[in-house]
Amino acid sequence: TGYPLVDAGMRELYATGWMTQSIRMVVASFLTEYLRVDWVKGCAWFHYTLVDADSAINVMMWQNAGRSGIDQWNFLMSPTAASQDRTGEYTKKWVPELVRLPKGYLHTPWDAPAEVLWQADVVLGETYPHRIVADLQAERQRSISNVLAMRRKNQQHNDNRGYDLVALPHGKQTVVFTLKMYRIDREGRVIQAAAKRKSKPKVKQTAGRGQRGPSQSKLETYFDIQASSLKKKD
Repeated sequence: TGYPLVDAGMRELYATGWMTQSIRMVVASFLTEYLRVDWVKGCAWFHYTLVDADSAINVMMWQNAGRSGIDQWNFLMSPTAASQDRTGEYTKKWVPELVRLPKGYLHTPWDAPAEVLWQADVVLGETYPHRIVADLQAERQRSISNVLAMRRKNQQHNDNRGYDLVALPHGKQTVVFTLKMYRIDREGRVIQAAAKRKSKPKVKQTAGRGQRGPSQSKLETYFDIQASSLKKKD
């Protein structure tokens, strides 16, 4: 794909039949959100390659990644986030053609200056491929637009608040979680969240004329105890 972290994950999966949960989410997000490939294809490949493949869990997780499950992901895993591979050792292991690249450019080799690439023996487009998509933000926006277009064409599956409606076996429908960015009204407009009302700050009462403050009350209690003690001694 030209994205080292994604390539590392997919190479590990094919070679070992396994990859850690966070990397599974990275590659799933990349396929569905940035490439806009049907989640069913990713689900099928995972089921074919994973040694711990579970039909129910695999399908459920891919549905949620593909915005068609009952608990859609409310997060997006970046294919360039170094937080998933802080040391860079994971990427270097599975993408050895970038092993000499400094860690600061390891997950985004296209940002590396020509001199750095030359010293690392990296030639983009030859020793390592160019990115399959270059503008992640634009691709993500296309994904959002496509989902909204689909939802506008299928208003019978949205409730009045913009949430997904899912048919149950007995014929009734139930509401499931839907991300705010995909909740639309009957006119197809994204529903804007109502502004939260600011609560009035609580006024702390202080001792004053006609009032007994906490410090005053404590002092009076203290003196009452002392007076009572003295009476007992007398």
